[in-house]
Amino acid sequence: MSLAYRDFYYPLNVFMHVLTLEQGSVDYLHYGLFDHPDEPLAKAQERSTEMLLARLPKPPARLLDVGTGLGTTLARLTSIGYDVLGITPDEKQIALLDPSLNARCIAFENVADEQFDTVIFQESSQYIASEALFAKATETTRHVIVLDEFTVRGAGSLTRESTGGSEDPPHIALHRLDEFLAAAARHGFAKEEELDLTAQAAPTITYVSSLIDKHRHALKTDLGITDEQIAELIDSGARYAESYRRGTYGYRLLQFRK
Repeated sequence: MSLAYRDFYYPLNVFMHVLTLEQGSVDYLHYGLFDHPDEPLAKAQERSTEMLLARLPKPPARLLDVGTGLGTTLARLTSIGYDVLGITPDEKQIALLDPSLNARCIAFENVADEQFDTVIFQESSQYIASEALFAKATETTRHVIVLDEFTVRGAGSLTRESTGGSEDPPHIALHRLDEFLAAAARHGFAKEEELDLTAQAAPTITYVSSLIDKHRHALKTDLGITDEQIAELIDSGARYAESYRRGTYGYRLLQFRK
């Protein structure tokens, strides 16, 4: 079987494969925001994007989409008249994008001498140190929108895999929300909005874990994933979901403005 995402970093390739098997295609890599736990993930993911769009300035504003993923949001923003650049440090993801899209393989920290009306981080802020993120944002924009998960209480011990450009991507611990907000303030960004979306995002974790279990045979035959890796992913998902339930981790929509 030829899979364009086969060489995506583990476990992103697993996520892509189980969703492709279940849905036929994958448009987004980010969490869904569920109104009902049993609604389709694609619908819940689209709700997240709609919340983002509702907070943008009107076209033809210049936007920077940091961590552009599969390019679905980038294509949509382009189609409705925005002057938008999508970036990711992941060469494998860039290679899959529609070549007509304005996308660049670069890390946010390395963007130079460009100004944007709004910079968007849709689950990409967690891969950038808070100080570095807001230091660069100070050079590039006066408006930042973040949709992401954070350590809200205590010291979270779980980690997520980076989807950055390294051949051996490190484990990434979630930002502490209080430290993230403090970094924004130190760089002159006032918090304009904080929306707690934890309850809506949490079903994504259990849904994906259930698909990993359901499609374990295909994961082994198509991607070469081992039984041990599958068990580890399912166990990690259960612990992650429990961290959401306990309030250790949370999901936020944040707006900052200078």
